[in-house]
Amino acid sequence: MLRSLVIGCGSIGFRHIGHLLNLGVGEVEATDPEPNARRRVLERYGIAASADSFKALERQPDIVLVCTPAHLHISTAIDALRAGSHVFIEKPLATSLDETSALLEIAQNTGKTVQIGYNLRYHPALKTMKQLVYTGALGKVLSAHAEFGFYLDKWWPNRDYRLSYMARPQHAGGLLMDASHEIDSLLWFLGGVERVTGFGGKLSNLEIDGTDTLKISMKMKSGAIASLHLDCLQPTYTREYTLIGENTRLNWDCPSGRADNSLGRLVIFDSDAQKFKRVRMKGRPEDTYVEELRDFLHCVENGTKPLVGLEEGIEVLRVINAIQRSILTGQEVTV
Repeated sequence: MLRSLVIGCGSIGFRHIGHLLNLGVGEVEATDPEPNARRRVLERYGIAASADSFKALERQPDIVLVCTPAHLHISTAIDALRAGSHVFIEKPLATSLDETSALLEIAQNTGKTVQIGYNLRYHPALKTMKQLVYTGALGKVLSAHAEFGFYLDKWWPNRDYRLSYMARPQHAGGLLMDASHEIDSLLWFLGGVERVTGFGGKLSNLEIDGTDTLKISMKMKSGAIASLHLDCLQPTYTREYTLIGENTRLNWDCPSGRADNSLGRLVIFDSDAQKFKRVRMKGRPEDTYVEELRDFLHCVENGTKPLVGLEEGIEVLRVINAIQRSILTGQEVTV
């Protein structure tokens, strides 16, 4: 039986504890420095969470889920690897590239599985889009666009948005990092990024320290051109992807709900019929968090590579770093 430890019992750590139990991981331990977070875990799951992650790591759990604030991810993951654990790290991997090479070296030396929590890769729509790209249904993808928008003040009901990670970039990197699913997805669909140009700033009256709007252009190594829009200003949830080939187009959006509870609408342009056709999708959007943990457990038990490994997490961070430099300098930046 695998022994697991969840470090950090905020909203995502709390969610992961339940999924581990549902997946049959019978021995689940948790730590968090906040008494209220520990109390929630005890009340909901009957687990007496502790405050000291170092003592918990001394018990050498088989797997560790790092769900701390992002600026603590790498140091916590390194401690877990040194304790002999396989490690799942919530996205983003970190708030900077510092120490990522050290983490990669330790992971390679220990041979332990490291997975990054970009759960959107497990969404039925994105899995279907990836399969269509892989099988050549679009031919060569020439351009792409991704967009994610919402209103920060409504994002967490009954919670002060000013205390959220997105409002405190020093802890989680702000909008660009906390909403980095779209960057990971574009890399998954199109491959590596060659150059980026980014514009961003705080345009609203939201009481946050970081950026509330971002516009990004990317020249991909494949030759494709991609664009990305992120904001926390829109009155309703918006998430969509568009991939364009010659005389064809694939589009997914969520017109009637968030991606974690909606399959959304996926259409592809049929050049013979000269119209868009719906694409069938299999799976449940609610299961993305479960499926990423199922994948992690499978990789741990079988020694296989996770769908989103450490190298992929570092590559997303490299692109983010280039975007940040472009915004700061007003210049195009090579990744």
